[in-house]
Amino acid sequence: MRKLFFNSRGLRAGWRLLIFVGIFVGLGFLSNWILPKIFHPMERPFLDPVGTIFDELQGLIQVLLATWIMARIERRRFPDYGIPVRHAFGVDFWVGLAWGAASTSLLVGLIAAFGGYRILGLALHGGALWYFLGLWILASLLIGLTEELQFRGYLLATLADGIGFWAAAILLSIGFGALHYFLKPHERWEDFAATGLLALFVCLTLRRTGSLAFAIGFHAAFDFANLFLWSGQNAGEYAPGHLLETRWQGPQWLTGGLLGPEASWMVFVPIVLMFCIFDRCYRHKKFPG
Repeated sequence: MRKLFFNSRGLRAGWRLLIFVGIFVGLGFLSNWILPKIFHPMERPFLDPVGTIFDELQGLIQVLLATWIMARIERRRFPDYGIPVRHAFGVDFWVGLAWGAASTSLLVGLIAAFGGYRILGLALHGGALWYFLGLWILASLLIGLTEELQFRGYLLATLADGIGFWAAAILLSIGFGALHYFLKPHERWEDFAATGLLALFVCLTLRRTGSLAFAIGFHAAFDFANLFLWSGQNAGEYAPGHLLETRWQGPQWLTGGLLGPEASWMVFVPIVLMFCIFDRCYRHKKFPG
């Protein structure tokens, strides 16, 4: 019986994952029961930045609490799970921001080069522009923080302890793509594949930089550029408060259709380039330590 639960390193990874997921889900049920009694939340449209901020903040608190509890149980620290503490917004974060913005800009540029994208003008002016700019910066940062800590933090580190880093990274990346595919409307295989490959790319950045700082910056900038800066669709809708009036025209394999540029076939060009360039620029394994 002891071998079923323990190995030479202590409690087996599978049981630790079950405990973590149980704590995370339990905290979610608790917050969904308590918060509506306190705040009386309003119905908000999909992709509303204010609603996104509250939802992602709730998810961030959940994953931080669940990870902290497991760290206490295992007598480990957040950096052991790839979660940056001292250098969360250090050089790697800003380099990740640049990569996220550049990759999305290349993607939209390729779509435009084939006639699928045109800018008609600004959708925001004056105070509204600065208001939504601030909201989308905060919302995108919280999306990056929350989703990276949920999918590439404790889960990836602990699963890697059980089955190896790349097996864990591939499994979680497929799961990340599947969640988008099955839980969002209008989904197609292109978005599943692109989302899964982008998730695998940020696993590579964790492996080579030693923390999730790069991944958080990349994720935040990628979403910010897609939703606000270049004003693409997501799940059939434009984000409230997007920057530009745009025209997306042509076949959905080019524009991404209702799913936006992330589901365009053009997305695979920057993905391949990122894997190749990052592999050459960051050559040494740093995670797990």
